Amino acid sequence: MSDFLSNFSGENYEKTRENKHKQKEQKKVSPAEMDEEKAPTDKKMSPAVPFGPKNKQEAPQETAQQVRPVKETQKQKREPEELDGLIYTKKRTKKKKFDSKKETTPKQTAPEPASVNVSKNPDEFVETDPTYKNKRRRKFIFIGLGSAAAAALLFFGYYQLTHVKVPDFEGKELSEVREWTAENGVKLQVEQKYDFDKEANLVIHQTVKNKKIKKGKELVVDASLGADPEEQITLPEFKEMKINDAKKWITEKKADNLAIIEEYSDKVAAGDFVKFEITNKDVKAEEYKRKDKAKLYFSKGKEVFEKNISMPDFAGKTKEEATEWAKKNEITLKTEEADSDKIEAGKVISQSVSKETKVAKRDSMTITVSTGKAMIVPDFSQFTAEEAEGKAEGLQVQVKQLYNNTVPYGRFISQSVESGRKFTEKDDKPVIQVVYSSGKPYIKDLRDSTLEGDLQKIFYDEYQSKGANISYQVYYVDSTVTKGTVVKMSNYNEFVPIDSVIQIGISKGNLKPEANKDTESSD
Repeated sequence: MSDFLSNFSGENYEKTRENKHKQKEQKKVSPAEMDEEKAPTDKKMSPAVPFGPKNKQEAPQETAQQVRPVKETQKQKREPEELDGLIYTKKRTKKKKFDSKKETTPKQTAPEPASVNVSKNPDEFVETDPTYKNKRRRKFIFIGLGSAAAAALLFFGYYQLTHVKVPDFEGKELSEVREWTAENGVKLQVEQKYDFDKEANLVIHQTVKNKKIKKGKELVVDASLGADPEEQITLPEFKEMKINDAKKWITEKKADNLAIIEEYSDKVAAGDFVKFEITNKDVKAEEYKRKDKAKLYFSKGKEVFEKNISMPDFAGKTKEEATEWAKKNEITLKTEEADSDKIEAGKVISQSVSKETKVAKRDSMTITVSTGKAMIVPDFSQFTAEEAEGKAEGLQVQVKQLYNNTVPYGRFISQSVESGRKFTEKDDKPVIQVVYSSGKPYIKDLRDSTLEGDLQKIFYDEYQSKGANISYQVYYVDSTVTKGTVVKMSNYNEFVPIDSVIQIGISKGNLKPEANKDTESSD
């Protein structure tokens, strides 16, 4: 077949045409055969249209009927390969006179390839298209490529709808990964581990990166927990460090639980170390771990404030109002107390800083708060024993009269609380004991009327309880008086010093009255 087609390409095509013409010239064709070739062609192409006499039309028709079986046999013998690519052409020639009487047929635009045959007419020849098979092959190739492209396009669309490209999340926040997976329908599995070089919640590694993953599949990422809190850290000498050095050390060691606190100090220069404290007292400095909480104090130097606070007038206001104002404005407040006859208890009497004076934070001031009207201890020497109890208003007074060798009777001797002392309602008030003099003690006559058993009570009640240190001594004598009766006294019916000792004779009651008389007469 390829040899057949090569005859119609390039120079071979011209040679083939010349050979065709030579064969036609050499071959003798009779008029009857010409009519046989033409008749079926005209019959097939279009219905006959008579232009001339009928007797001239019948001969070609009969010839066509006789020739048609022969042409059909030739068509069946022709191979499909020879029929493909043939183009039927007709060379126009000048018509003869008798041709005008023949039937004419409409002009054919495209003869059917199936009816093409090698014509015996010298004016006609058959040409084949050398590019037909290539065009047909190209047609099938294009159809195949189109189908493949459509299938690829469908697969690509399906792939794009069911797959999504995973970005590079390494070094980014874990929250970005969670947000992305939620939006794109990808499952997320997070595995957390400690990593000193990565901050907490940063992505360390991911199983898929910059590649497509099917929706619904699982993306595994490793997320950092930061530095290991159980790692032991050797603490430096903070005393020798400035605050910036301490901050740098904390950053390098990632000791986030060690907090730096700056505070004002009047003694330590700004930026210098003040103190170091571990919150858990059981943790020792040499055993400090990253998880242990601690505080590192550095000085901010002396704080200087501008005097821009106006002092209000607190006179007559409560102590609580002054205290609240001082706390709000960071003023150091000192409080003193004093009694007042005009200002009720709990209210301010005076203040050390006058009103409308400008003060600064941390300045100090003093206020005097009223304790109310004071109770003053009077001078009881100006009063008698009977007047004393009524002269101390609000105070409890206890008046006593004691013997005294030097102070006359009724005169003031002493008081337990000094005069002029003030007491307020909130103070504990003592009992004021006031002593007046009863003069020297006077010894009464106890003979024949007092028994020995009554002496203790008499000497205590009459003398010792009243400040006189008077005691007695007894001795026993023979007497007709009832036994135990006082019959003799060393002092009686007279004044004696407060430190006296009285001798008292007690009757034995062992004598009869007669013998008693004889005894008395002999005495």
